[in-house]
Amino acid sequence: MDLTDQRSGLPTAKPTLFLLGSDSRPVITELNELIANDAKAIDVRSDVLWVEVADGRSMLRKLIEHGPADLSKVRIAFAPVATGLEDLASKALLAPTLDVVAEQLDRADLASEPLDYEIRFQPIVRLSNQSIVGFEALLRARLGSDVITADELIARATKGGWLDELDQLARQLAIRGIGQWLGAGLLFLNIMAPDGTFDLSAARRTIRHAEDIGLEPDQLVFEAAERNRYINIDLAAAQLSKLRNSGVRIAIDDVGDGYSSLRVATSFKPDVYKLAGELVTSLPGTETIAIVRAVVDLAHQTGAWVVAEHVETEEQADILRSLDVDWGQGNLFGAPKVMPID
Repeated sequence: MDLTDQRSGLPTAKPTLFLLGSDSRPVITELNELIANDAKAIDVRSDVLWVEVADGRSMLRKLIEHGPADLSKVRIAFAPVATGLEDLASKALLAPTLDVVAEQLDRADLASEPLDYEIRFQPIVRLSNQSIVGFEALLRARLGSDVITADELIARATKGGWLDELDQLARQLAIRGIGQWLGAGLLFLNIMAPDGTFDLSAARRTIRHAEDIGLEPDQLVFEAAERNRYINIDLAAAQLSKLRNSGVRIAIDDVGDGYSSLRVATSFKPDVYKLAGELVTSLPGTETIAIVRAVVDLAHQTGAWVVAEHVETEEQADILRSLDVDWGQGNLFGAPKVMPID
């Protein structure tokens, strides 16, 4: 039962039977030469090679790294050494191509790396007097001495197929890291929609966990991530409406940089609009000022607040105040940092 990793379905470092098939005889010959010193041939035909290897995972890596240039020309299957002919035939019929298996191995490697996660909290302040409104929880990780940013984590999770888990983990760690320093402030939490929809069950668990430590639902601001691609805007809006009925607030991230369309803004009816950092850094450009003014007008007409991200200079803060932007976030007001747990 331990021939393959039960999560990935890939071979482990155990004796393994490999089926290697191809419509190209030269490819079969190349594979046979590649594994000649490491494997015992069981059956060789015109288009199929069955071999026994001592270490399935190592052989798989060797085939991927040193095999034919076009991995899609190779079909591959794995089986325990004692597998009967009938089961071998079944596996042969379902054998994927080696390029598909290479992607599976890549995802499995990413998922197995020993990452150490941490949450950093960045203050969000009122631009009028720089009093703290709340904090955004930002997920980071370390791999040895290297710091992995949120973008890199999301890229890894997307490639590895565990973006849902990462999304939930970030909120779980954020709630766990909250201390008395939050007071009655707001806590901004990212909520992703990997398949174009939101996981309401996971979001509701976040709300319950927050209530368990004494937070009120209206202190939570679920921030729809800029990376979301909404297949059905109306469905996504209906899901966020259900969350809002639980007492939480809704924010749209990166408004104005091309990710967030006017339809998203009007459909989601957010409580908070977060201006894209790229807009702030391009101030005082004439076009940028026009975009910021339009977002502020739209937000204030619906009773929503506007947050400017990536505020780095007093000049930027002054311009944002003159445009009636409500809140600011950026290194000018405090870099993200790990806060003490009471």
